[in-house]
Amino acid sequence: MGLILVEKKSGKRIDLSKVLKNGKYTELAVPGEEYYLIDSATGKTPEDIKVTRSGNDLILKSEKENVEVIIDDFWGKCDDEQQCFAIFDVGAFEGADAGQVIVTQVGKEFSSFPEIEAGMVGTLAEGDSFSPWLYGLAGLAILGLGAAAAGGSGG
Repeated sequence: MGLILVEKKSGKRIDLSKVLKNGKYTELAVPGEEYYLIDSATGKTPEDIKVTRSGNDLILKSEKENVEVIIDDFWGKCDDEQQCFAIFDVGAFEGADAGQVIVTQVGKEFSSFPEIEAGMVGTLAEGDSFSPWLYGLAGLAILGLGAAAAGGSGG
């Protein structure tokens, strides 16, 4: 498995295994661009991805692959008038379909939502982070606990 940074508008596909320096790669944000970090084997967002805002930078990190992608000046070069978009896959869980979430410069902060579901669009406050796949897994765990408790109470 390898990770690829896709820039949809420009048509760029960057094989990170060929450009990483000490596990890191930096790309300057371009207004209007759509960024995807995908697993070359699945074409989807890696399940361990962590999305973080640090200053004006968007940081995408995979511990498993030892990869950190920095979209430099994501909140500086791009603004309300000319947004950038980072798009991530989220898994399905009971009551919510699989799909994508979008991080951009405007909208509600993701930290204000109790859970992140497909179709959501928002932004990150300084220092905030989230893992798109973990929200779906947390939903499954909560639903599983509820079902186990309900199943065990009958007699």
